[in-house]
Amino acid sequence: MYSIPQPHLQAVEHVGNDMNSGIGFNPIRIDKGEKYSLAIGSDGEVLKISNGDSQVHDIAYPFSGASSCGAIISGRWVGSWANGEIRKAFMSSFSLGEMWSDAGIQSEGQDGEQTRHVSNSAIWTRELQSEPVAMCKVGECLAFACLRTGIYMIDSEAREIWRSPYPVWRELEDLARMDSIVSMIHMGDELYCFTSSGGFSIISVSRGIEKSNGILPNLPGRVHRVMHNEDCGWIIMLHGRNVAFLSDLFTKPEIVNVPGPVLDAVPFSRGWKWTGWRHDGMMQREVSSGRILVSRTCSRDEIGVSLLGDKVLTNSGLWGAFSYPIDSNLERQ
Repeated sequence: MYSIPQPHLQAVEHVGNDMNSGIGFNPIRIDKGEKYSLAIGSDGEVLKISNGDSQVHDIAYPFSGASSCGAIISGRWVGSWANGEIRKAFMSSFSLGEMWSDAGIQSEGQDGEQTRHVSNSAIWTRELQSEPVAMCKVGECLAFACLRTGIYMIDSEAREIWRSPYPVWRELEDLARMDSIVSMIHMGDELYCFTSSGGFSIISVSRGIEKSNGILPNLPGRVHRVMHNEDCGWIIMLHGRNVAFLSDLFTKPEIVNVPGPVLDAVPFSRGWKWTGWRHDGMMQREVSSGRILVSRTCSRDEIGVSLLGDKVLTNSGLWGAFSYPIDSNLERQ
């Protein structure tokens, strides 16, 4: 929705070696890890970025199209890709310590439909009957949701630990065909799943059983993404010109108007800083009362797709500095 398609699918070589140059393609997100992060492109590109020194590597095409979701666990990236033409979805795991061959390039003697759609550098690949729509790291394991099929947990070798039925909300029955899980968050022994219509389900990580569910109240738009931090609370990113904040899921959300959709956020000194549609922004809470002390935005020329530290990756594939709104009340973390 926010990316600009490129007319090529062949592999290209990155021309820079740090975050002062562009990445060479239009990104749709960054899958973040402790040692490495991966910039994901609209035409199937995947670019590994070393955290800390910001060194970037060569672009690879592990799937024949853009990855729908992904997560980093146990030194590996697990990504998914769905092909609407053949009505199949694939999930594969790739080592972050190796270079990957591109999908569609096969060695002599290799055949089979799977290798035409997924790089043969994959440690493992699974063919799925339903498209994965969200993933979440749970220790050394991975939880993921498949559209209207179920929620699953697997280990790093793709061995199933448990499966849980896809959550149902009676209040959202009329929206079920257009609703989908958009975010999954792990906290303690609980896995929180959120849908675009504002439904949430809390699942036991140890047993795979739903403990409770509900509806986020009074949201002025559909949910794009949800994030949580123990000190900063919840941020609900919405489609449209609003973003919502909650201290917990059972309180009334605090709505803040923004210039356009918020696409990524990171915790920031008793609040959040974010980037999105032609703006950066931040919010901070007062220590004593917990109320929102200040919320400000600063315009930018392009769309901020994701944040890495104080760097913003834009939809054109360029890096820029996060724009701190000038205010004496704001503290940099």
